[in-house]
Amino acid sequence: MAENPISNLFNSRPPRPPMGAGPARAGNSARLIILIGLIVLAVITLSDCFYIIPPTEMAGVTRLGVVAVREPVGPGAHFKLPFIETVNPIQTSISRFNLPQVQVYTADNQLLDLGISLTYQVPRSAVLHLLYDVGKAGDIDIDETIEPIIADRALRVFAQHKTINISERRAQIDEQMNVAISKALERLFGIHVIDIQIRSIRYTKAFDRAVEEAVEAKAQAVKEQNLVLEKRYMADQVVATAEGAAQARIAQAKGEAQATVLQATAQAQSIGIVAKARAQSIAEIGAAARENPTIIPYTFARRWNGTMPSTVVGDGKGADMFRMIVPSGSPAAAK
Repeated sequence: MAENPISNLFNSRPPRPPMGAGPARAGNSARLIILIGLIVLAVITLSDCFYIIPPTEMAGVTRLGVVAVREPVGPGAHFKLPFIETVNPIQTSISRFNLPQVQVYTADNQLLDLGISLTYQVPRSAVLHLLYDVGKAGDIDIDETIEPIIADRALRVFAQHKTINISERRAQIDEQMNVAISKALERLFGIHVIDIQIRSIRYTKAFDRAVEEAVEAKAQAVKEQNLVLEKRYMADQVVATAEGAAQARIAQAKGEAQATVLQATAQAQSIGIVAKARAQSIAEIGAAARENPTIIPYTFARRWNGTMPSTVVGDGKGADMFRMIVPSGSPAAAK
């Protein structure tokens, strides 16, 4: 009779192992487990034998707590003894550290809150020193190590300046802080400081109010000074206008006086010229009369209108002139 597959499914029983096969199969399972364990252990061991350093880091290696390298390990893949050697990386690319609040006092005992940023880099020569001579192994506590140094040097620098002078001496203060912090971090930790920035300076409220009042007072003083200058300018304009008018009148008077003088001079010169001409003419006439004595009676006769004078003053000798120039046969002479 043929077997029903369905009934075999419900009534199936595991086949009975052949005699002597049970212990052998158990041994194979144990060996398989051991093999898997060895493979896993090998993988773990191999994975712990190699490590990779990225290009932004360098590392130191310790063997059972003792530094196993003389020079820091650079970027790339490297081999180490598994479970015995430990790799401690540190960042060597440019890093930035921010101090949100650093309190300092100025020379006049004013409290300031500073926000400072530090840009620095760990050189190759300082890697092992920072890893194993400063703080804990690794770079997890570098910021905590350098923070008090930055705060101390900032306090020393600001203690040299008065609060009222900080704004105008900002560049000088930045330079002093850069020098002081750079020297300290280089000397203590070998860290190379690239730049230091003072991000913010917060004054006390009392100082802010005093500054505002001083600014308002100065603005008012400038306003009043400008008003005085404006009034002075207007007064100067009035004076200048008056002086200009006075100078114009003086110039006009001088011109008129000079014109009068010139006119009088011209008239005097004209009179002098005329008088000189007349005198010269008279002199010439006199000279002519001396040379020709008869010219006077002749001239007089030319101008005579023919009427005898009704009155003759003197001894009558003046009539000889008429007798000399009037012919004796004329009607006048006959009379």
